[in-house]
Order: sequence, then structure tokens, then C-alpha cells
Amino acid sequence: MAEEGFRRLPDDVFVQILVLLPTSSRRRFRLVCKRWRDMINERTPERQVGTNVLAFIRQQRSCSRALVFDNKDWLRRHAWMYPCSHERSKIDMVGTCNGLLCLHEIMASSNGGSFFSAITVTNPITGETLALPPAPRSWEWEQVRSPGKYSFGYHPTTGRYKVVHIPCGRRQAVDALQVFTLGDTAWREVPVDTWPGATYNRLYEPISVDGRTYWLDAFSHRVMELDLEDERVTSFAAPPAACPGLIPEDAGWKLTNVRGRLGVVVATATGRVEVWVLDGGGAQPQWSRRYDDIVGVEPVAPRTSGYWVAAPQLTHGGYILRALRNWVPDHVWGFRRWGRRRLHRHKVGDLTGGGQLRAVKEPELVMLMSEEESNGDLKTFAYVETLEPVPSIHG
Repeated sequence: MAEEGFRRLPDDVFVQILVLLPTSSRRRFRLVCKRWRDMINERTPERQVGTNVLAFIRQQRSCSRALVFDNKDWLRRHAWMYPCSHERSKIDMVGTCNGLLCLHEIMASSNGGSFFSAITVTNPITGETLALPPAPRSWEWEQVRSPGKYSFGYHPTTGRYKVVHIPCGRRQAVDALQVFTLGDTAWREVPVDTWPGATYNRLYEPISVDGRTYWLDAFSHRVMELDLEDERVTSFAAPPAACPGLIPEDAGWKLTNVRGRLGVVVATATGRVEVWVLDGGGAQPQWSRRYDDIVGVEPVAPRTSGYWVAAPQLTHGGYILRALRNWVPDHVWGFRRWGRRRLHRHKVGDLTGGGQLRAVKEPELVMLMSEEESNGDLKTFAYVETLEPVPSIHG
């Protein structure tokens, strides 16, 4: 009866009720039904107003940088540096949940035969940092030369943070995952027994969204899913535009976060971009195309110049970010060099409408980075500033 009464409420009234609830309660109410989940994801401040843009620049042989920009006025709020422990190492950002950052430092040997790998979780506001023990690995050649893939996720019902490690196996096979729950003392092995077997695509990064970790199989036919609550692995078909044979040779695609849901970005060098969003999970997912025709972007960071879609967080409020970096002439030395990196935003339509939506073609410059900050690979995340404690290994 109560649920029937809420169905009769206008959406705006229902949203006003949700806003009055504590954040923890809203997270649990997302599990009531699809309508409640959609409304909380798309129209409550936790998802739209409370997050800022975190631009992470991975720089080798020096340090990586995390720059936080306000999602309203786009002014810089924070700048953190993470020095590498060795001249040949580099620090990448695995992900962020509720103000906690998960960082991965890796260093390959000079002959490519072994590597150093370390995972840390930190809250840059409180200064707390937790170094995880190394993930177990076998002496198989694939695991000796590659650290595999990592993802950092949070389950809204259990309130547990987990780091997921996908080991590098023969022929990209995944027989088991390794999971570390923050607050525990060791990694646990999670068997993968899906039929006809699990693989992973080493070209693309996994992503954790809404209590689940996703990655692509070796042939990009299917999306693999790990439920962070029961730790069961399933799979489902990739969206139609991502199937092999339908993507032009010059296209690229990646897994992204679209307002708290799994998204797949398919882009071509001609500037056409499609974004597919997962509306359902399990054996029968419902994919819908939410954005189309973002003009003038490339699938990945270009080698010369041009725009590319900033990820893994695709949407920031009502905008999609794209990065730009051009060659500029150096009049002192007489050759061209990389210029300063810029981030532009595109206004997009309301996600609740579904169907095919188009981004505004005219970009707006919102972020300009210094020359020192422009060197390195760029990722964007949705970041919320909190005093969330880092769970201790000793409890």
C-alpha cells in the first residue's frame, strides 16, 4: 500500500522527500525498485551536486597529480602530488569511493621480465593512508611480467570497500579473482566458474559502479560482472554498437560511469560518439543509447593533437568533459612541443528521457592546466570531499 501511494506522487514531490533523508538511507532505498533507484541516481544531490571533478595525471619517473575542480564554478579546490618511489615507476589511480582514493604504483624491470606493484588507499583530506599487502601471484610467465588489472569499489548496502584484482592468465583466461576487503588482513581468492569460462581484455580497464565490478572479455563480446556483495561472477552481452564487426577500424571504446550506472563509450576518429547505458543487469540487461554525435573527439588520447573523451567518469552534473592538447611552435629551440592541456565541457540533455540525445556542439573551456601538469596520461573521476576513515587492517 505504501509503495502504491509513492507511485502516485509527482516526481518533484518525491525528490523533495528523498532530499530530506540522510545519505545512508537514500543508498539503501535505491534497492526498493527501479524507479526509486533511477530517481535517487539522477535527481538527488549526492549524485549531482555533491561531487566535484578530479583530474588525475599519471606521470612517470617523477610524481602523479590529483587536481580537484569545483563542479559549479570549475575553480580549483585541491592539488595533491604523489611521488614515485623509483625513477622507473609510475603511480596510477584505480578509482575513488566516498572520498577515498585507491592508487597503484607499478615498476617494470629493465628486461620486462618482472615488476613491482603496490596498492594504497588514502583519504587526502584526513591524511590517512593504508598500504595493502601485495596481491598473490603465481610463477606463470603471464603473471610474472604483468600485474593484471585492479578496480576499487564500494557496496552501498554492506558499506564495505573492496579492491578487485584480475590476474593476467594464459590466453587472457580468468580462473579466479583476488579480492581485498578493507579492514581485513589478506587477499581472498574468488573462483570464477561462469560458463563457458571467463576472460578479460587487457587493452581496457575494469570499472566498479554501484556495488559491482565490470570488465570486458577477451573478444569484447560480453561484459563480465562481479557482485561486490555475494562475490558471484556473471556475464551479459555487450551493447550492439560495441560488438566486433560493427565498430570501424578507427574506433575505440571504454567502460565508463554515467551517473552511477555502467556506460560504454564507442568513438571514432571522425568525431562520432555513442554512449550506451546499462539499465538492467544479470542475464538479460537492458542497454539504451543515451548520447550520440559528440562532435570533434577521438576514442583515446591522440598522438598528435585533437580532442578525446575524458573518462572513466563520463558525466559531471549535466556535462561531458573532453580533453584537448595541441602541438605549439617553440620559437627558442625551433621545433614543435606539446602545449598546455585544456578540458572543455559539453552540455547534455536530461538522462531521464532516454532515447537518442545530442550534446551541444559548442565547447566551453573550464580547466586550463600548467605545462608541468600537462605531461602525462589524464583520467577524470567524480570526487566527494569527506572525512571518511580508511578502514585499518588491524580493525
